[in-house]
Amino acid sequence: MRILFIYPSQADDATNRYRCVHLCEALTTAGHTAEHVSAGQDAVRVAHDIVVLHRMPWGGPGSAFAAAARSIGARVIYSADDLIFDLEHARHTGTLFPDDPLRYRHSKREAEANAQTLQNADGALFSTEFLATGRGVVIRNFLGSELLSLSQAARARREAFLKQRQDDRVTLGYLSGSPTHDADLADIALPLAATLERFSHARLLVVGTVALPGPLRRFEQNGRVRRHPYVPWRELPGLIAQVDINLAPLDLTRPFNHAKSEIKFLEAAAVGVPTIAARSAALLETEGALLCGTDQEWSDALASWLSEPTKRQAASEAALAALEQHQASTQSGIESVFTAWMPEKAVHGSVTVTRPRKSKVVGKIFQTEQKFLRRWHYLRRHWRLANEQERHGGGTA
Repeated sequence: MRILFIYPSQADDATNRYRCVHLCEALTTAGHTAEHVSAGQDAVRVAHDIVVLHRMPWGGPGSAFAAAARSIGARVIYSADDLIFDLEHARHTGTLFPDDPLRYRHSKREAEANAQTLQNADGALFSTEFLATGRGVVIRNFLGSELLSLSQAARARREAFLKQRQDDRVTLGYLSGSPTHDADLADIALPLAATLERFSHARLLVVGTVALPGPLRRFEQNGRVRRHPYVPWRELPGLIAQVDINLAPLDLTRPFNHAKSEIKFLEAAAVGVPTIAARSAALLETEGALLCGTDQEWSDALASWLSEPTKRQAASEAALAALEQHQASTQSGIESVFTAWMPEKAVHGSVTVTRPRKSKVVGKIFQTEQKFLRRWHYLRRHWRLANEQERHGGGTA
């Protein structure tokens, strides 16, 4: 088989790594030819049996690559790992301000274009059952070899540190990629604050630009909440190794979040860290994680692992075992999924898709709009947070 994955941005973006780079690695290991490229390149040669359009909107590059694939008899597959193709949820794409008409218009246009790609594809590939229901097949996210290697080294350092540690301090960690997760952390602010109040040996590490909810601010002032800036993914295992319990809350009032996969659990498990997570529709049930749906469940889960180190250690071992099983079971099914998509007749020839000048101009306009929206949201967010701190008396709870 020859498979080509095409994505709209850079390979290092998390979505492209998990849904294209990692799949290419697995398919190559199985003896197939698999490549991944950015649609932003000036020219891409298409001479493959299957062309996967990952998060590629119709119109412009998306439809151009689909036409090129069909002209040589290749199959076209749509791929997504978020609910970006459903118009009903255009307001729920992780934005800071769901009622913002500018962002809604942008998200609606993106959803319409992705929905059109899905409709015009020969098949569809998703990361969770929530996304795939009635639409396509599932290959769940899994870790690539480089991240596994980095995580193994971080786990060894962590285990050596734990053997030498003299105190009973337990660090809870929330690792966020962007400020769009403000509502997720805020969702567990009350049980988390109550836990820090109850257990004096507990600390909280918050990573990324996520805002610290009001109930937790006083713990930052007395040194029990530590902030750390966002780090590139290759540095992530070393940061996870500083954590004893990984937190993965989600604001489940937004349907968008029910489609989220178990990446946070997988990345923590690879370093030997168990996870307490929101009970969403897409997360795995495993002994290496506790899933919570209410404040009381969050409080009980935190108390269980904070008060009984043996339970926490058992959960760490279970998380690592669950990861190994997940990696093996997920990768074993990849080949059969793509084999089912092989065209009945042999692909003939090749086509080079060049990026027309108009597409470059439109792409730059779209990128400029995205940057504007991002900065606009950040400004609104900072203004909102400043007002909240003023109302709370300079940042206290």
